[in-house]
Amino acid sequence: MRTALVTGGTGFIATRLVPALLDDGWEVRTCGRRPRPDSLPEAADHRQADLAGDDDLAPLFDGVTHLFHLAGASSSQSSQEEMERSNVDGTARLLAAAPDGQLERAMYMSSTSVYGEEVQLPVPVTEDVEPRPSRGYGKAKWQAEQVVWDHGRKGLPVTVLRPVSVHGPGSIKLLASVILDVAIERHAGNTRLPVPEPAIEQRLVHVDDLVGACLHLAGHDGAVGRAFNVVSGVYPSSHEIAGLVAAEFEMEVDVVDHPDAGPSHDERAEVRERMLAEGMEPHILLTEDRFRFMRKANRNNRLSIDALLGTGFRPARADVATAVSTDVAWYRDHRWVI
Repeated sequence: MRTALVTGGTGFIATRLVPALLDDGWEVRTCGRRPRPDSLPEAADHRQADLAGDDDLAPLFDGVTHLFHLAGASSSQSSQEEMERSNVDGTARLLAAAPDGQLERAMYMSSTSVYGEEVQLPVPVTEDVEPRPSRGYGKAKWQAEQVVWDHGRKGLPVTVLRPVSVHGPGSIKLLASVILDVAIERHAGNTRLPVPEPAIEQRLVHVDDLVGACLHLAGHDGAVGRAFNVVSGVYPSSHEIAGLVAAEFEMEVDVVDHPDAGPSHDERAEVRERMLAEGMEPHILLTEDRFRFMRKANRNNRLSIDALLGTGFRPARADVATAVSTDVAWYRDHRWVI
């Protein structure tokens, strides 16, 4: 019997990975700093634990054959100190607690942020280049990878996944924040959506494709000791994404030559409060900068996925228009936007 330990068990990716594992016949144990969430399937065992704290982590591995290490702090909600504590210290303590010779695979969820955007790397970026992380989150993830690779050299069968921006039902940031921004402006009565120049290339992966890659690589012998970029392979522009989201709210896009076009943070926050009073759920993050996710240019944006494709995996959710429409429908159904 395959038994998975999923860290970050109360997080976004785990909400899709855990049911997928159970559907595939796995026994599943999750752990996280928060108590068991209502959304977690009853068949999953949940343990509350702080990986970077003083908790004894050895019991988490009782009977476990595969580790899916998803836990970590991101820049959208954490300080640099918190990111290093959660990503680096937490990973070190977790892997140190794993019994020698027990795990058949240890999967680590890193990020393509490790490549950075200040130093030009060969494009498309392959997994064998020397990463040059330039922001705090990428640096913390790269340090955590060093912990993982060190255990790999000592015999632990490790595999590292480096996804781009993950979206899908249940996400609370990135593309979800863009959807919230558009919903706010439509709720305010606007029918035109101003989007600033220039058009910036976006990189996305649907959470279901990331989960699919996790399951696929966990059982692929050729994945041991390797890192894999996880991206759809499709690179829509910020204008295209804005147009797709705007259409879901019956709005038209106006491309404008003004970097701060559209409502300010205070104006958006005021409308959001009205929406919450009307029954909207407060889960999606309202960013300080409007459309913050879509305004980040990256000279290393294009990534090779030849390594992942070479294992036989193929993304199933690369149609951006369908994915955006499905995301918006989910948020509406759950009243995360109204």
